[in-house]
Amino acid sequence: MGESSKVGISASRVVALIGTLVLIKMCIDFFFTGAWLAILLGIIGLLIAFVVFDSLEIIDFKKLKVPYIWWVLLIIGIGLLLFEYLVRNSFTLFLAGILMIIAAVLELLSQKKSYTSSKIVALIGACYLIYECIIYILNGNALLVASAIVGIIFAIILLLTLFDKIDIKIPYAWWVVLIIGFVIFYWVTAISGTIILVAFILLLLAY
Repeated sequence: MGESSKVGISASRVVALIGTLVLIKMCIDFFFTGAWLAILLGIIGLLIAFVVFDSLEIIDFKKLKVPYIWWVLLIIGIGLLLFEYLVRNSFTLFLAGILMIIAAVLELLSQKKSYTSSKIVALIGACYLIYECIIYILNGNALLVASAIVGIIFAIILLLTLFDKIDIKIPYAWWVVLIIGFVIFYWVTAISGTIILVAFILLLLAY
């Protein structure tokens, strides 16, 4: 069911919990738009959030027992991404969907062999950061290109710290991941920055 640290909850569930909280926040924002479609999406999103939260078994809902299964998380994550692209056409639900998919990947990998969860999440964050930076560069806007250059530099630094066989003076430590995540979140892109900050949280929890 996934590795657990001294906090008593698996890394996958930590990521799923963060994704659920992001989804709840976004759904609440939908209610203030006044648009009936957005309100409907908000209600559906809250129902999905409840299903995921119940599966985490943080609170015992007695008769309501939703199993925590990786493919369920994967379906939910993909579903949120489809809602994003087909209905909203923005990044409102994108982050929650990405986090659910990451939680699904961590849960699946935990059934195969031992691994360092924080490094997996950091790797995903760095790769997605490079992807976003490429999109920025193709946009052609000077400010976005400058941000992309900064993002690529930090993405490469983060990737180098993940591999023990590469001799680099910068360690894979919580403060390094925190600094990179903070810079990326506020300077380059909130999505990749959030993913990297989730890796920081997992690292603090000894995953």
